Amino acid sequence: MGIFDKIFWRAKEEDNAPSIKFGRYSDSYKEKEKYDDWDKSVELFENEKYIESLKLFFTYLKEDDAGNVIFEEHDGVITFELYQGSKKIVGRADKDSLWAEAKIAKASTLEIGFLRRLIEENFGLKYSRYALDEDDNVTMVYQTFSHDGSPYKNYYGLKELATSADRQDDVIVEEFDSLTNINTGHTEDTPEQIKEVKYQYLINCIEIAIKEVNEGKLNIDQYPGGIAYLLLEIVYKCDYLLKPEGFTMKNFEEIHRIYFQKDGKSPQYKNREIIKIFKKILERKKEDFFLEWYDVKATFGVTSPTPHANLANFIDNELNNLDWYQNNRHHKVAQAIPNYIVGYYLFNYSVPAIDRALLHFYYEVVEHKFMEQVGINNGYIKNEKLNKSTIKSQISTILKKYKSVYPSIKPQYGYLKYDSMISFSKSYLVFVRHLNLLKSK
Repeated sequence: MGIFDKIFWRAKEEDNAPSIKFGRYSDSYKEKEKYDDWDKSVELFENEKYIESLKLFFTYLKEDDAGNVIFEEHDGVITFELYQGSKKIVGRADKDSLWAEAKIAKASTLEIGFLRRLIEENFGLKYSRYALDEDDNVTMVYQTFSHDGSPYKNYYGLKELATSADRQDDVIVEEFDSLTNINTGHTEDTPEQIKEVKYQYLINCIEIAIKEVNEGKLNIDQYPGGIAYLLLEIVYKCDYLLKPEGFTMKNFEEIHRIYFQKDGKSPQYKNREIIKIFKKILERKKEDFFLEWYDVKATFGVTSPTPHANLANFIDNELNNLDWYQNNRHHKVAQAIPNYIVGYYLFNYSVPAIDRALLHFYYEVVEHKFMEQVGINNGYIKNEKLNKSTIKSQISTILKKYKSVYPSIKPQYGYLKYDSMISFSKSYLVFVRHLNLLKSK
């Protein structure tokens, strides 16, 4: 695996570009040396060399220069810190056991409400558990005996602990007045002007969609599929572009669950439930949104790896729906369909790094106004028209980075159309779909 197989979570194509993070972190893009560390860790564990196995396990988790994992070994005892979003996980391990903890919030009083919440959440956990420490801090704990703590178990145990704690802290602190945040000193606050841009973008997207549902030509009961495209693409692109935490992220995940849960409820019903959640988001105070935007380190990804072939099939299955809406002048829905395709995959999966770069580029073009507002202006739109030469040049630059990995890539630039944003969006996904991503041997 070459250097370009590593994902650039921090989108920064040019040296002078602003350093802004987009999308959900994935730990699926590690260098070959990291996977060697994993294999050696497994081998050492099987030979009952637990401390040496754990040292290589933490080396595998550590992202070079990211500061997401810190560990040291002294006299047969390993102490470690892991970072996942707004949470710091601390722990220790020796030849007998491993213990890890993530403090979530400080309780001034023990409300029945959040205590019940923690008990209910415990039923859904496989490796870790919620608890209260001696100082009435809400915390999560994972522990295992060393002889039972294989690298696989420790990976999934620590991942459950880290991702659950990170997901819960902002949510329960906002919901329960007796709780306050704790151990968040490692987070980096987002500049106020960027928060304002993100807030206005989120509110504007939701208001436009609701207006289209209420006043547009498509009847919500007769065309639930088109309405769903309008609603879901907002969730996915706002999740990727804005990177909200806490309340907003939880609601985005709830919307995704509502729509795709196989519960026998009609698409019309689900669309109305999604609109209710959107309206709840609109009612929230601006300052509460501002608390959700901060930069963090991460150790565990929350999306699953998937190959290019699956993305290609998804494009084939969904993109054909665009033509009817475009031919019948439902332009907002027509544009929402390719937006939905890109957003759905970035929300749910860790695509190959080349696909990640290409899907991010899609947003740089289609959402160019937002990009410009956060300080990223690559000239893809000139005089309100698509700048063909600049766009094609950047696509070529992206593909050249991965040429050594995919020598038979064979880009077919003839697929690309530039006469309108809808035409470009559709043609660009067709272009991506037909890339030959067979790796070199």
